[in-house]
Amino acid sequence: MMEIQRKRWLSFTIIPIVLFYLCEFRFFYLLPLPNKLFAGSTNKNLLAVFSLFAFCYFLVRVKKFTWGQFGAVFLLIFALVAGSTALSAIEFGYKITQVLWGIIPYLILLLYFPAKKYLANEDIYEQFIVIGEVCTLFVSVLFVIQKIKYTGTDSVFLKLPDMIPDHYIWHPDEGIRVRNIFDGFFRVFALILADRIIAKKFKKSLLDILAFVSILAMIALIDRSRQYLLIVIVSVFVIFLYRTRKKITAALLLVGTFAVVGGIAVISGKVLSIIESILGNSGSWFARVEGVTHYLSVGLEHFFIGIGMADPESLPAVAKYVRGAGGIYYPDDVGIVGLFALLGVVGVTLYVFVLVRAFKAFKTSDNKALILGVCVCFALSSILSSYFDRTRLTALVLTAVLCDINSKQRIRVYECDNID
Repeated sequence: MMEIQRKRWLSFTIIPIVLFYLCEFRFFYLLPLPNKLFAGSTNKNLLAVFSLFAFCYFLVRVKKFTWGQFGAVFLLIFALVAGSTALSAIEFGYKITQVLWGIIPYLILLLYFPAKKYLANEDIYEQFIVIGEVCTLFVSVLFVIQKIKYTGTDSVFLKLPDMIPDHYIWHPDEGIRVRNIFDGFFRVFALILADRIIAKKFKKSLLDILAFVSILAMIALIDRSRQYLLIVIVSVFVIFLYRTRKKITAALLLVGTFAVVGGIAVISGKVLSIIESILGNSGSWFARVEGVTHYLSVGLEHFFIGIGMADPESLPAVAKYVRGAGGIYYPDDVGIVGLFALLGVVGVTLYVFVLVRAFKAFKTSDNKALILGVCVCFALSSILSSYFDRTRLTALVLTAVLCDINSKQRIRVYECDNID
């Protein structure tokens, strides 16, 4: 009887997991959804709406509410974003809709509470991974087809409103680039898959390997972020080193060497491009260096809680102040310095607190390799890509959930028994 109830419960949990992935991948970019929920590569409103409903359902169903390791600080982050963005309306003259669209994406932080509860169950966690792998492969195939069709013809069959940069619209011969949509969730999910593959010594890992390779391919071919790809590969290597530190065999060493060589081959062109940009003081490196100076100045002028998260594009004078005279600076391109400008020293303090707590979770984790890799990715990303940016909120939540559910103090297998 209990086994039948367990199977029914697991079949029911498939629904919210599938809904999560549909919202995260925006229905695989196949449906013409409303622009407020869909348009723009950094738009996370659809997932935010899902997160709010999931949290409300969780509150109704759960018998005993627990904060977890990150719950209180996540609510403080949301309060800071809401307060800072609302106050910025007074200084900059934002409309109420601009304020709301700056705050709404941070409802994604509420997803932490139901996720840490349900994913603590090993069966549900496995469902989450497998469904995620299938969705990853599907969306990757769609974008490979889109890239082939777009190159040289600018033919677009996926729904990508305001997601393709102007340069690639004007130069379809260079192929398609869509930034940010493969960031966030994939940044952490790639490490989960890598850890599973390494833990199983590449045996019975075909789906894991295909999904992992697909993520790397999407970062390299569609997102085209050099530092993002480099950070993921370095973090995977950290996981490999930790898992094999006491039991390195000739076979593992050979596999690891081939993996590292392959990774170097993939990113060598990217690294050379970064070095050339630095030495030539040009390209994205120049924009970032100048951006750091600019956002330090903005942050010092709004020292405590920053300028908030509202989009200034519709107000030219404000946009000039936020993005610089040439409009080429973006706070989400300069990591924690950009965060300082957006949320002030309070935001930076909360960010460091979350990062330190994640590293502390490593000490009590029953999967130290994965948590170490996730923490390394978190720390390295902070240099240029803050986890408080809306595009990486899913990475922030998933990092916190992994730290929570892998704690040795948690009862993992049947934690869901206290839910009606």
